[in-house]
Amino acid sequence: MLPLLQSRRKTYREPAEPKKRSLRPDIQGLRALAVVLVIVDHLFKFPAGGFIGVDVFFVISGFVITGSMLREHQRTGKVSFADFYRRRARRILPLALLVLAVTVAASWAIFSTSRALRVTQEGLWSLAFGTNWHLAIVGTDYMQADAVVSPLQHFWSLAVEEQFYVVWPWLIVLLGGLAARKAWSDERSRRLLAVAMVVLIGASFVWAMWETATSPTFAYFSTFSRAWELAAGALLAALGPALRRMSDGVRPVMAYAGLATILAGAFLITPASAFPGPWAAVPVIGTALVIAAGSGGEQTHLAPLTNRVSQYLGDISYSLYLWHFPAIILIGSLLPLESPTDYLTVLAAVLVMSSLSYYFLEDPIRHSMWLEPKSKRHRQSELDVPGRLRVGAVVGLALLTAVVAAAAYTVTSPKPSDQTFVAAPVPSASAVPTAEPTSLEGKLAVQINAALAAQTWPELTPSRDQLGPNAKAAEWVKNGCMVDEFKPATFPGCKFGPGNKTAVLMGDSIAVSYAPAVRAALEPQGYQVYIYVMQQCPAVSVTVLNGANGPHPDCNPFRDWTFQQIKQLQPDLTIMSSLHTAHLASGADGSAFDSEWIAGYKKTFEALAGATGKAVVLDAPPTGKAMDECATRTSAPSACVVQPTARYYSTAQDVDTAAKGMEGKLQIQHVNTKGWYCSANQYCPSFVNNVPVYADGFHLTDAYSRTLGPVLAAALAAPPKI
Repeated sequence: MLPLLQSRRKTYREPAEPKKRSLRPDIQGLRALAVVLVIVDHLFKFPAGGFIGVDVFFVISGFVITGSMLREHQRTGKVSFADFYRRRARRILPLALLVLAVTVAASWAIFSTSRALRVTQEGLWSLAFGTNWHLAIVGTDYMQADAVVSPLQHFWSLAVEEQFYVVWPWLIVLLGGLAARKAWSDERSRRLLAVAMVVLIGASFVWAMWETATSPTFAYFSTFSRAWELAAGALLAALGPALRRMSDGVRPVMAYAGLATILAGAFLITPASAFPGPWAAVPVIGTALVIAAGSGGEQTHLAPLTNRVSQYLGDISYSLYLWHFPAIILIGSLLPLESPTDYLTVLAAVLVMSSLSYYFLEDPIRHSMWLEPKSKRHRQSELDVPGRLRVGAVVGLALLTAVVAAAAYTVTSPKPSDQTFVAAPVPSASAVPTAEPTSLEGKLAVQINAALAAQTWPELTPSRDQLGPNAKAAEWVKNGCMVDEFKPATFPGCKFGPGNKTAVLMGDSIAVSYAPAVRAALEPQGYQVYIYVMQQCPAVSVTVLNGANGPHPDCNPFRDWTFQQIKQLQPDLTIMSSLHTAHLASGADGSAFDSEWIAGYKKTFEALAGATGKAVVLDAPPTGKAMDECATRTSAPSACVVQPTARYYSTAQDVDTAAKGMEGKLQIQHVNTKGWYCSANQYCPSFVNNVPVYADGFHLTDAYSRTLGPVLAAALAAPPKI
């Protein structure tokens, strides 16, 4: 029986694709560089442009896949669509399915139900290779702009590639057929393909430039805005014969120039850069130079890319890419990711999972006969499966089973509010005073201190699963009082209350988050409340950046129009609030930022002088933590406690400074709201009196904003201090 077993095994090891190292060492090194840049950017936020590693991958993919199709066409006179997509499926699907299954199962074990459901939905988008469009749509929705990061977000680049390769083989066949009918030589056929690539690169790059300027989120994720990067790699493949005639003396210089270009881009490009048009050209050009330099033979003087470590990381780069982001997000929800040990834990998990996945799953399946038609397969039995593939299947199944078991245990175990947690200590947390305070702010301080001392999650209203966009102010999500572009003819004109006194609320999304508090404070006193708010447009007269990283085109016109409405309305009271950390179009920071902000306050006060009875400035809430991110099934309330930045506490001084000289022109009142969210020693809980403070990391819940109504009313009744 032994000879029979040996015969079967020998028969199986005749793979569909010869298992030999046909990949160029320099390209494997580029893969290693690309994935390392992406991982360190996501984990350490350094270098700031590490995300360009994805662009390096795009160029490599376009070169390798197109080169493979051209060689097949040259060898057989055709490109087999079936073979192409079978190879792509063996290369992409098995590991992607495992990562998706483990990530979704782990999300149910760790996250809240609402977040786990979102991850499950994102898993379905990833499985359908539509993540990029899903993220583009969600990302352009301001309601979702501050949502927590999905552990599957990185699947967007895989979606771009697979969408590209739905069309790409057809174009190769079309051009190849045209060349065949005209009996052109291989060299002339390649020229035709190169011309087509140049046209595609130009059109896609122009589109990327336009879309980056007008809709940056769509541009970043769009297949149309990224196609030129894959086409750049395809152009290199079409020019292969010409590149091979290049002088050997030029190659090392070109290769190191390309490598330097990629590294320079990683450090010089930032998330604020216009991307992908035009700044993605930097990593694309750098990658193209390295690939072109190696097209005439193996590079012998490129140790940074051809050393053994780079080769190994390049081999497992696909596994590294797929595993790294779920590891960062999932482990980061359990660890603070602050100490070297935390970071080493993440890196070790990524490296171990990637190595095991590559050796036991990715590589064996890629070289297997899976999906091949019966005519190409030898008769197989369970003994035909390679040993390491069997082990990989067992390991993957065991991992998935463990995660699912943990999820099942967590779902069926007592709710977080019924469990006992050991709360992480909050330094210098104030004790709950024994004497009952009489003022509303004093009672609120007691509730804040009690929340800081909580060691278990209480029953929150709304619950953690109800947080998110719909938990924000009703005036925002239901009444649509905040606009994202300035169109006076269609401005919603939100007005609430039947009173004979008038008040105006103006500013950005922070202001509309205060709308429930303002209405609860003023409507019982006989006020009509008008709301004039625009997203990312502070009440302070400064020019800010919008999502396109350019000056907000509608903010200044909208603010001037609001001043005109206030002059016509002549309200008794004008209340304003704005995000004080908005990015100024001037790029000012530090003391220059404060100076520009103070000058902006002065301009706003001057515009309101004579138009309103009193101007009230409400401090914005401190930046908090999205409870979906910090509150897991195993965390304590202290995991969501924050300490505001120094800039947050400097805002009061900016208002006071700007108000100087306005005596006799405008009555100004600054309401310091710090005590509404934080203890005296500057610690801020995520809930107060069992009500979540934040719907996300920035905006108040409708419920908490309404509870502030009486506190705001008392503050407005106090004599102004300015």
